Amino acid sequence: MLGTLLALVLAAADTIRVRTVEFAPAADRLSDSVRWGAPQIRLPTGRGIASVWLLEAGASVYVVAHIPDSAPHWSDEFVVSLDTEGDRADTPQHDDFQWSFRRTLDSSVVYRGRGGRWAPPQGDPDWRLGADRAGGGWEVSAREDAKGWSLLLRLDPAWLEGAEGRVPRLAIRIYDNDPQGWFPWPLPRGTPQPTSIERTPDLWVPIKQAGKRVGW
Repeated sequence: MLGTLLALVLAAADTIRVRTVEFAPAADRLSDSVRWGAPQIRLPTGRGIASVWLLEAGASVYVVAHIPDSAPHWSDEFVVSLDTEGDRADTPQHDDFQWSFRRTLDSSVVYRGRGGRWAPPQGDPDWRLGADRAGGGWEVSAREDAKGWSLLLRLDPAWLEGAEGRVPRLAIRIYDNDPQGWFPWPLPRGTPQPTSIERTPDLWVPIKQAGKRVGW
């Protein structure tokens, strides 16, 4: 069983293909996943296997995550890192963005690459999302139940346009406060520190939308 779980994390994915669905996922129907098909990402955590879908409906793309965790803590995280131009830099650059969503959404932070590091809005280390649930071309919602929590991130298509024939690249990371653990995807073999993945866009996985070719 352990070998199977490790294989899910260590296996290199060539491309994530966004799946077109008839109806957009909604915050009050996140448990209705049967119509979405199998999750494109299955990520073992300390509490079980988290499921992540990338879906397209209408003029939006959605990242939906179901995270098993019956011991809620405000610092539990679901992190989405996106290389919007697909240029595979060694460190976060100006075209790279990171949504660090806490289980208590008010404590979430949205970062952008600057000088090889992740920088918070306006360079303010104390910046938090607060009561806002949307920004430039994105919005988020989350729900709790007895088994864990779910998160829905909606993105405008401009986030996934790519540049110069390249397609965007994606990485995911979950943090579980109890037991304290960082669970990234992808996780190439030989990675010295799991948290280094989200600081290395070159390791992220290309995203292919319906009707678009995959670049390098």
